[in-house]
Amino acid sequence: MKNILRLFLLFWLYVPMTTAQSPRAAAIGSRINASLGYSFTNLAVPSSNRIELNGLDAALTIDVIPHLGARVDLGYVRASDVLNSGNHSDVLSYLAGPVFYPVRRRKLAVFAQGLFGAARETGAVPLSGGGYLTGYVNQFAWAAGTGAEYRVYESIGFRIGADYLHTRYSDPSLVIRGQSNLRLTGSFVYFFGKHSSKHHSSPSG
Repeated sequence: MKNILRLFLLFWLYVPMTTAQSPRAAAIGSRINASLGYSFTNLAVPSSNRIELNGLDAALTIDVIPHLGARVDLGYVRASDVLNSGNHSDVLSYLAGPVFYPVRRRKLAVFAQGLFGAARETGAVPLSGGGYLTGYVNQFAWAAGTGAEYRVYESIGFRIGADYLHTRYSDPSLVIRGQSNLRLTGSFVYFFGKHSSKHHSSPSG
């Protein structure tokens, strides 16, 4: 009888304590959003001035926890008749990587991202003896930058971002070298699922 009473007492004390100390489940699961918009790239051309390319950028983002997510980014920018060569230049980039949110509110979020993948680049490189070197290179590329997104309605918002985009292309001596480029994007964002500002409940004592 004493053992039964002891077990009952331990159970009675243990259950409320466990309930109080255990965090509640997240209010929502993974949050997914898709974006599409304008992209501008200031491209470094070997042995020449920089050129400006314009195009589109599309991204799919999955936010697994409030301050960390993953993003897949596809971009295409193009310029016609670069350097009066009669040839165009374009960059097709396909990147993926983590997204970190140091600031996240119900409507506003500030993010930093690091994306890795590849870029297929075409262009015209001026040669010292006259003429232009043309072709394409498909090489490793990466981007690192920051930005912000603002939710206008429950499912609609917009995002702006600025990235250092590192690509690779041939110089006049046919050596493939790295390029330091600036990429700016402005996109409309569609948020899937119902939004909630409360992701996790803190333990109550």
